[in-house]
Amino acid sequence: MENNTNIYNTELIPTWCPGCGNFAIHASLKSALSELKIDPSSTYISFDIGCNGNGAGSINAFGFKGLHGRSIPLAIGAHLANRKFTVIADIGDGGCFHEGLDHIVHAIRSNYDITILIHNNMNFALTTGQATATTQQKKAMYGLPDGKPERDLDIINFLLSLSPTFYARGYSGDLKTLVVLMKEGIKHKGCSVIEIIQLCPTYNKELTPMWFAEYSADVATIKEYDNSDIKKVKNFFNNDAKDIIYTGLLSKQDGIPTFYDRLPSREGIKTDLVEEVKQYNVKNLLKDFE
Repeated sequence: MENNTNIYNTELIPTWCPGCGNFAIHASLKSALSELKIDPSSTYISFDIGCNGNGAGSINAFGFKGLHGRSIPLAIGAHLANRKFTVIADIGDGGCFHEGLDHIVHAIRSNYDITILIHNNMNFALTTGQATATTQQKKAMYGLPDGKPERDLDIINFLLSLSPTFYARGYSGDLKTLVVLMKEGIKHKGCSVIEIIQLCPTYNKELTPMWFAEYSADVATIKEYDNSDIKKVKNFFNNDAKDIIYTGLLSKQDGIPTFYDRLPSREGIKTDLVEEVKQYNVKNLLKDFE
């Protein structure tokens, strides 16, 4: 297959606001798939309800748009049914850390071999800018002119507490790095979580490229930072990461078995579940109900 992102395009045009970070995330995903030479016919992407989900029709792949916060279990089901597919769950910060909170927890805990892209624009943008768990306190939002009453959810330390085998953080204004992180996440054997801090020019105007450049840094620039040592990574973000938004490959643990590899019932079986589906005559079973 040629390295050509055009094969992932469709005739549909996304309806995002001008300047929305989703354009960059969408383009980065297409580039990553293309550079890895993954054909659209072997790509499955489940989409959340939200601004990120508005891109479902504009990428040429097998896609499914589920209920709000439910794109991760959809991806898990597709992966377990047919492991030949590259499976990606596309979800917003609202869906992921509100309705779908339990799904991200168990996807990481079980280490399903899927890639999860979290579009973090720090608000419910599709429904006109309500606050989410990632919205800064005291920031005026729709329906909350004085800011949200709840405390913040520390996303990094929360996700690291689950000991993910792959956790990266990118920014929608840095497409080059996003492509690298997505490629590494897709290639990783296990549950890959990529949180993408994204521009939202309508409801989060403060997060400009200039602001982000001033207050962010890649963990690769930190002397002696070791993303393969989960204990050291947790300690760094619990104690040393202050007032800086760190991006890059935060944590990567190789060699941890996936959920499927831990199933004794599938040991030695070469076929996938989708190949084992058969028709069964249930006529005799129905006689019990006559």
